[in-house]
Amino acid sequence: MSSTGKTKLDERTIVNTKALAKMFNMTERNVRYLVEEGIIARVNHGRYDLIDTVSRYITFLKMSNDGLDEPKVQESLEYEKWLHEKAKREKAEIELAHLKKEMHKADEVEKVLNHMLASFRSKMLSLPSKAALFLSSKDDPKEIEALLERDIYEALAELADYEPTLFFEEDDVEADLDMVGEEDGPETDIEPIS
Repeated sequence: MSSTGKTKLDERTIVNTKALAKMFNMTERNVRYLVEEGIIARVNHGRYDLIDTVSRYITFLKMSNDGLDEPKVQESLEYEKWLHEKAKREKAEIELAHLKKEMHKADEVEKVLNHMLASFRSKMLSLPSKAALFLSSKDDPKEIEALLERDIYEALAELADYEPTLFFEEDDVEADLDMVGEEDGPETDIEPIS
């Protein structure tokens, strides 16, 4: 300590078991128990770094107050790391499935389905006026039924035509490939051979 009573920052304040027990308002035996449990640490036999010891003891009290002990905290951290790694893996699997065109993004599906349903709706709404021309000259109910069925099946066939390529636009595929290239490493001036 300097003559002003202040401790220099690079100096450690070392205290004995008795002083620590008095500071923590406990017996010396309890201080030794804290050492045995790994809650605080000694620098020498019966000697403790005051700042480190107080810091460790405060952390122990906080965890005890929250109902946690150090092994549970470590367990919790490991679990969080595991969850993080699991999420990263799932994300990579989803991105790979998208690149392999084994799955579609929700906005792509919505766009294509909206287009397909709008087209189907248009066909169905135009059916009465289209059929009216043909049906006005028909008297046979079977013939009328056949013409209506033909037009309905034509509209349904168009709706049933599913093309996986509708879900992928060329720009989207190129953007996905560019994104994968960025994750693999730094960009280079080398272009692929065609």
